This record gives sequence, structure tokens and C-alpha cells, in this order.
Amino acid sequence: MLTIEPFPYTDEAYQVMAAIDAAVFGGHPVPVEELKHDDATRNPDFLFRRDLIRRDGDVIGFATYGQNQWAYHPQKVECRVFVDPRHDGPDIRPAYLAHTLATLRDRDIIAITSGMLEDKPEAMRFFAENGFVEVAREALSELDVPGFDPGRFAGLDARLQAEGIEIAGLPALQARDPDWRRKLYELELLISADVPSTGGKQPHTFESWVAARLDGPAFDPEGWFVALDGDRYVGESQGCVNRAEPDHFQTGLTGVRRDYRRRGIATALKLYVIEYARRHGIARIVTNNDSRNPMYQLNLALGFLPRPAWVRVEKTLDRAAVESPAS
Repeated sequence: MLTIEPFPYTDEAYQVMAAIDAAVFGGHPVPVEELKHDDATRNPDFLFRRDLIRRDGDVIGFATYGQNQWAYHPQKVECRVFVDPRHDGPDIRPAYLAHTLATLRDRDIIAITSGMLEDKPEAMRFFAENGFVEVAREALSELDVPGFDPGRFAGLDARLQAEGIEIAGLPALQARDPDWRRKLYELELLISADVPSTGGKQPHTFESWVAARLDGPAFDPEGWFVALDGDRYVGESQGCVNRAEPDHFQTGLTGVRRDYRRRGIATALKLYVIEYARRHGIARIVTNNDSRNPMYQLNLALGFLPRPAWVRVEKTLDRAAVESPAS
């Protein structure tokens, strides 16, 4: 029998969730303290709920529904289901969709959004059979660090220096610029505004950004590089070593202010990240971009190879479907 129950937010539950997540995406489980930090810094103004899915008493998956802060629409709810591939089946996602619609009965919801890796057949079949249509595609890609040849980019750093552009590691900025946090925050607001999205963005406040980005266990200042024009922060690229997989570096946001683009600054920042990874014996750099984002094409030009993409989908609802989800 399939049952759905509220997530209990215990260490044991987080460990189970991390194991299922690793089974879906490949690799090792995310450390529990990182998952707990993400939940502790989640903006309470946005609807969010997580559940466990059991079959005959055994946990076989977890699921979430809520409002996406980075693709926000007040009448749309994002619903995601993650199932251990060994126990996936055709009844799981319909049951959770019905569960979600039942709990949202009193809200004025016009659409459910979701997504999954394109190589997961049960999820793709469910989307196709239940009226979900593709609205965006997040491209995942990976770089073989030992096989990367930086020689074809020789001279780029020197040219940028001649133009007055410096690439500095975050530890150096921490030591010399007392306002580095505020400047990074303002830079990320500008860059993030240009990242493609399927809804409106609701950015962090400065305080919540510091708590989420700088105070967490995954914060790795040595893997964070900033492009400067004098004391002006004009670009960044950053990421962190995956503590569960020490040979694996996960990148985050890379971007450049609009008035500094098309000068090779983003490429130079990426090269600094790759060199950091090489020095630390990291074998793989993994990143993700909206397929419409020019940064994805830059990654491919650097030698990143595509992995199965995350497909973002949406199902338009009528009021009758929300009021009678079982019909």
C-alpha cells in the first residue's frame, strides 16, 4: 500500500532523503548538515512542504510542493517527486499529485510545475500522460579536469590585466575589502536578474543571502573568484568542493555585469575555477545552466560535456480539477 506522510525533519529522515536523492542523480549523498542548513534558511514567506512516500511501510521516495522563489508566480505551485529507482512505479506520481491538489483545495492555483531528469522514464511518462508540457530545460554538464588543456586560452589573463581587470580570489578580498559581503550581494542581484526563468524572481534580502550563501557548511571561499575593475565588482564565478565526493566540484553562479560582457571576463573566471580544481586534485566539475543561457554555450566551448538535462514542465489547472482532484 502506498502512503504519504509529513517529513519529520529528523537526522534519520534527512539521511534517507539524501540516499534517495543520490540514487536519482548519481553520486554520493549530500551531507545532512547541508540539507538542514538549506531548510533552516528557507524563506518562510513562501509556501513549502516536504513529505515521505512509503510502500508497505518502507520509505521509497520523498516529495515537495511549494512556491519557487526563483520562478515565482503567486498562483503556481511547484511539485517535485523523487523516487528510489529500484522502487519506482506508475502509481506514485499520480498519488502525490492528487495529494497536493487536495491540500491546495482552498488556494487559487492555476498551474502545477514540476521537473525531472530526461532519462527517468517513469517521470517522463507521467508528465506526458497527465497534461504537463515542457516550459524550460536546464542543461547539466561536466568537465574532465585532468584532461582540460588551458593552453588555447593563453594570453587572456594578461590582456584583461592590461585593460584594468583583475581576477581575485575571495580570501584576498576578505582580507582587504571590509565591504566584500555587500558588494558580492549587489553583484549577484544584477547577474541573477539576467538568468532565464519561467517566472518572477524574488531575491534574498542581504541578511538572508548571507545566512544562506556565506554561513552554510558548503561555503568555500577559496573556490570563489571575482573580477574587479578597480574596486568595482564586475563578475564572479564560484562553487564548492563536494564534501561527500572530494574529487567533485559543484559550480554555482557565474556571470558578468552587462556593461562588461563580451570581453572574455566570464571565460577568465571559469579558467580560475578550473585551475583551482586542478590544484586540489579534483577530477570533475559539474554545473547546470538554463539551456537558453549563453553561459551554457561557454561551458561547452571550454570542454564541458552534456549530461541528461533537467526538464521543467507545467500543467494548467481548471478550478474543477483543484476542487475535485480525484475526478
